[in-house]
This record gives sequence, structure tokens and C-alpha cells, in this order.
Amino acid sequence: MLTKGIAKSSHKKILRYFKMRSISTNNHVKWKNKVAKPEKVGKYPNLLTDPENFDKYGDVFSVDITEKEFNGERYYTCGFYHIKMKKIFGLVTEKNKGNQLVEKSFLKMTDEFGVFLPNSVIHSDNGSEFKAYNYKLMLMYFNLIPSMSRIAKSTDNGWIEGFWSVFKRECLKENYCYKGLAEYQLNASLYQKFYNYVRIKL
Repeated sequence: MLTKGIAKSSHKKILRYFKMRSISTNNHVKWKNKVAKPEKVGKYPNLLTDPENFDKYGDVFSVDITEKEFNGERYYTCGFYHIKMKKIFGLVTEKNKGNQLVEKSFLKMTDEFGVFLPNSVIHSDNGSEFKAYNYKLMLMYFNLIPSMSRIAKSTDNGWIEGFWSVFKRECLKENYCYKGLAEYQLNASLYQKFYNYVRIKL
């Protein structure tokens, strides 16, 4: 009778019963200590691990893509955040996410920013757009050094992520349906000027 009752119980209840009756067991599996796995790195090394070493680089940018849904449509925005200057360049919004969005944003950023200092770095996450061959060619043409976050470590690209948080809170109106992509792009362009030249940043 007792055996049937135990058989229907969970293994935790059985072990608790053995412990109450001072019955020792040696057939349960002991948990093994987990071995620390090495961190997965991106396609390019992460050059921005220590902010105190930023002085050895020229211009330092952080790039990423964010998305927002309005009235059933998704808008994707790409931008390049200058970490030292605390300014955003090359804001481009499209309905499709992909290599073309990054290329448009990069070319717009180069027009807005001007000449890069020697030994400048552009940091990104592990998105496929930033692993593409065309993206690498653009960086090589302007003598820019690619840097990439570790895999599954969003904090490595926290500079642009912080900007997106401010961008969505201050620029994009909640519960407001934009009439179209053009209105959304105009709003983002006006906010870029406000953020770079008017807004106080600590």
C-alpha cells in the first residue's frame, strides 16, 4: 500500500519522505558544476570595452536600427550616434529593414558629418546588415574601423540604445497615427536638429 502511494508521488515528495524517515539514498543524481562557457564574439572585435581608452580613437560612432509600429505599419530607423560629441547623424526611416537602409543612413551620415579623424571607429551589434560585404566596403573606403558587440550582449551597444529610448519618448507621439512615411521622416529630421543643437545633454 505504501509502495503504491509513493509510486504515484513526485520524486521530490519521495525524497522528502525518505528524509523524514531518516532513510538514506545513494541513487539520485547530483548536479554537476556548470563549466563557464567562453563568450561568443561577433564578426569584428569589440574595441569599445573600456570608455577610458576612447581617447586613442578619432571619431567614435555607435550604429543600430530601431522599429516602431503605427496604424499597422512598421517603420525602421537607422542612425549613427557620435559617442564623444553626443550627436546623432544620418537618421533614415524606411518601411523595409535591410542593407539598403544602412547604406542610405551611412551615406547621409558622411554628408552631414564631414571629414573623419584618423583611427575612427564605428560600433554596431551583430545584425546581418552590419556583417554584409557592402557595409565593410563602405567602412574601408572611408578608413573606418569596424567594432562589434558580443553576441547576446545588448549593453555593449548601449550608447545608441540610450538614444533610441530618448528618441521614442520625446520625438514620437504616442497614440498618434502618422499620415504616412513622409510625415514620420519630417518629424525625425526636425528632432535630429533639436537633439544635436538645442537639447541639453549631460
